[in-house]
Amino acid sequence: MALAPRFKPLELSSLNTAPGLPQTHRQAHPEDPALALLTDLTHSACVVASHRDSLESTLHVMMRAGVRMVFVSGADGLLAGVVTADLLQGERPVLRASNHHVAHKELTVADMMIPINHWEVLDLSQVRTARLGDIVATMHEHGLRYLLVTQLKDGQTTLRGLFSATRLEQALGTSIGSDLHSRSFAELEAALVR
Repeated sequence: MALAPRFKPLELSSLNTAPGLPQTHRQAHPEDPALALLTDLTHSACVVASHRDSLESTLHVMMRAGVRMVFVSGADGLLAGVVTADLLQGERPVLRASNHHVAHKELTVADMMIPINHWEVLDLSQVRTARLGDIVATMHEHGLRYLLVTQLKDGQTTLRGLFSATRLEQALGTSIGSDLHSRSFAELEAALVR
């Protein structure tokens, strides 16, 4: 493809030593706009596991990608749920295997995921006017480590982004709650194990 003559190649240089990696820690304050720390999925790659993947392989993918949560696709290829490293490494897989009389290694991500009909989400229209303190208060109120953000566009709801308690804690320089995820996910886990 020929480019217009107004463009010119930039000068490249060689490295003599290995470069350092960028630090992603950003200082933030509760009064800052919430959009500042939204992981916008239109600009970030989503890590997706298949509902048939093993727990071990999914944990390996998480580790390689540097994430603690992945989205799960169903048999039809559509978004079916979400699973966190905490869910995969906690007692839930042991209980599930025991209750269903299967070996732990036979469990799949589908056995552990939080299905989309159990998600509590926030609409992007609310995030646009919210502050980081509002996001933290929402996560506290609902006991969430991850807050998923959707957007209604052309009559279709799409997953737009997410807030992570870990990222908020790093940016705000303080713990926002050690008991996050305990209420909603624990209740959900109890229901799903049965």
